[in-house]
Amino acid sequence: MTGPVGRVVRVAGPLIEVEDLPGLAMAELVDLGEQHLPGEVVALTDGVATVQAYEYTGGLTPGAPVTAVGTPLVAAIGPGLLGSVVDGLLRPLSGAGPWLAPSRPRGGASSWPVQPHVDVGGLVAPGDLVATVPLDDSVAFRVLVPPGLRGEVTDVVAPGLLPEDAVVAWVRPVTGGDPVAVPLTQRWPVRHARPVGERLDEAEALVTGQRVLDLLYPVARGSTAAVPGGFGTGKTMLLQQVAKWCEADVIVYVGCGERGNEMADVVADLAALVDPRSGAPLARRTVVVANTSNMPMMAREASIYSGVTVAEAFRDMGYHTVVIADSTSRWAEALREFASRSGTLPAEEGYPADLASSLAAFYERAGRVRTLGGSTGSVTVVGAVSPPGGDRTEPVTANTERFVRCLWSLDRDLAYARHYPAVSWTGSFSRDAAALAVWHARNGDPGWAARRARVVGMLAEADRLAALADLVGVGSLPPAERVVLLGARLVREAVLQQNALSDVDASCTRQKGSALVEAVLAVVDRADALAARGVLATTLEEQDYSPLVRAREETPADDVAGVLGRRDEVLARLDALLGGSL
Repeated sequence: MTGPVGRVVRVAGPLIEVEDLPGLAMAELVDLGEQHLPGEVVALTDGVATVQAYEYTGGLTPGAPVTAVGTPLVAAIGPGLLGSVVDGLLRPLSGAGPWLAPSRPRGGASSWPVQPHVDVGGLVAPGDLVATVPLDDSVAFRVLVPPGLRGEVTDVVAPGLLPEDAVVAWVRPVTGGDPVAVPLTQRWPVRHARPVGERLDEAEALVTGQRVLDLLYPVARGSTAAVPGGFGTGKTMLLQQVAKWCEADVIVYVGCGERGNEMADVVADLAALVDPRSGAPLARRTVVVANTSNMPMMAREASIYSGVTVAEAFRDMGYHTVVIADSTSRWAEALREFASRSGTLPAEEGYPADLASSLAAFYERAGRVRTLGGSTGSVTVVGAVSPPGGDRTEPVTANTERFVRCLWSLDRDLAYARHYPAVSWTGSFSRDAAALAVWHARNGDPGWAARRARVVGMLAEADRLAALADLVGVGSLPPAERVVLLGARLVREAVLQQNALSDVDASCTRQKGSALVEAVLAVVDRADALAARGVLATTLEEQDYSPLVRAREETPADDVAGVLGRRDEVLARLDALLGGSL
């Protein structure tokens, strides 16, 4: 590092006071001590800068040298990111030592096969493709003209292997001056959203492979979702399933404050899972940002911004990206801890007064856009929320519900009853459902909205009747209402439940999911017709519906015909109660 050198005058845990460094700016990075510990300026008072360290400060003493870096925290976006495990500052963790200086080189390949796509003398504009680095069959790293740069290409490298810090091309700006380098690895401040051409309003479904989400509470590409739930309700497992199976090009998994063993499981699962699109390990198109609970608070706070910045960079390359943030509650706790150390006046439950603004700014970085280069890309943000004691009125959960488009609320009773995913149909919602009904109709499934409305209504009516049955007994209910209870049970067991450990049932296509719902509704309609013709409700309830219930695990992920065959088998048994079909 070059530049003026100051000195440490006080060390209070991760909070450092520095002097003799004139010209420092808020949010500027500094190097602390001989170990080059990274820190960020958080306050400036009478020539003394207060710095929050991103690392453990053991061994740092007053008098240690401090060097200004000259930039805020930036993300280095290069081809080595995909398939890597990094910390909140995007520094590689694999093979790293006890100290991770900002200048530490990224791990992975030392050189990359670069294929230029521009010629000398050509005119380029922001977002134009300069070169590509093929990574696997589904994702290629694309080097783009940075925002704000427009002009003539004066030089370009030849195809071949280049180091990660190489320059791919030089562009002379239209405003004149010396040519500007277009590097293979580009940097962007993590707390500033990358610019786009325009935001697109037309909804497009993000298929997650999880039936309860795709059928009842769908999320659109470029939208936002939150997963609130208490301890043991399956938040991490559901987010891992979404990361593994959703139809996204790039996954950015941010483990913010997670336990180390959980992060190790995530990394191991991604490495073992085969990408159905390319046949390669899914980890090759995944970036894991690991900031476990034992890492410093400031790095935990930065990890969320680093993750969404990486997603925006791949969005600008024309990819659909998904950010999985687990969990935003621990990120908010980092904000609270930082606010208390910096002397900010606390608001509700000790959180800073700008908590709502911080959450809104994070979720606002999601979106489906037309990029500066004219392609279409998206960033979808899915964040877990861990309300203490399951209290949904606490500030993080309450404010998150205000800003997200979808809420996948996890229910403790469902989880304890071994119903997974434990997504509650009473506490969840999707503000994208109406727009996605149009998308489904345009993509060959015009009955999607009607099926969804009927299933949601049946579950709600069944909950009402279950409360009544607890008072008067099931046998006191009319046959039609007992059929509703039967139908809701079949929906829960044959459709909404999903086995994450099953090779067949871990993911489900839209077609098979629709077939399962149609099969259950057909059986419910037949049972209702039989009840109207005098068949006892007890007889209907005692029938063997196991072929339909087992169809989700015993038929392949795209076997619609197999599901319909199970439906016909159950309908035939019901018809036999009257000696023939209706």
